[in-house]
Amino acid sequence: MANKDLTVIASGGDGDGYAIGMGHTIHALRRNMNMTYIVMDNQIYGLTKGQTSPSSAQGFVTKSTPKGNIEQNVAPLELALSSGATFVAQGFSSDIKALTKMIEDAINHDGFSFVNVFSPCVTYNKVNTYDWFKENLTDIADIDGYDFTDKNDGNTKGARIQFTS
Repeated sequence: MANKDLTVIASGGDGDGYAIGMGHTIHALRRNMNMTYIVMDNQIYGLTKGQTSPSSAQGFVTKSTPKGNIEQNVAPLELALSSGATFVAQGFSSDIKALTKMIEDAINHDGFSFVNVFSPCVTYNKVNTYDWFKENLTDIADIDGYDFTDKNDGNTKGARIQFTS
């Protein structure tokens, strides 16, 4: 970060970004550091055999939560907006064209760029699958009157996405 001529891109998973590394995430957002942070969000800890992650829906059943996740899931976009990020976006790993443009825009943004990418875990998450996302995601460009430059519009129309289990 000391060399202003470098393009800084960080990536991690939802477990890292929204739990283990949350302290770092919040402060990078608050400082509006000139960097891009891409979170691959699969709503589960896939590398440790499928426990719930901070973005797992309340009620989501896993081997370690057989009666369902008792906690409400983290709202990544609300978190980024309320912490001061000046570029907030959310995409889907299956939509390569839109995701590529989104990440390019994030990298070219002056300030902190936060990109949450829904990336289904085909091994441990049998609920939020590629087909589920294709059926349940809406492109904000398709919402009449949505102004992506208006932070309040982002908070009311785009930030909170609930998952069902």
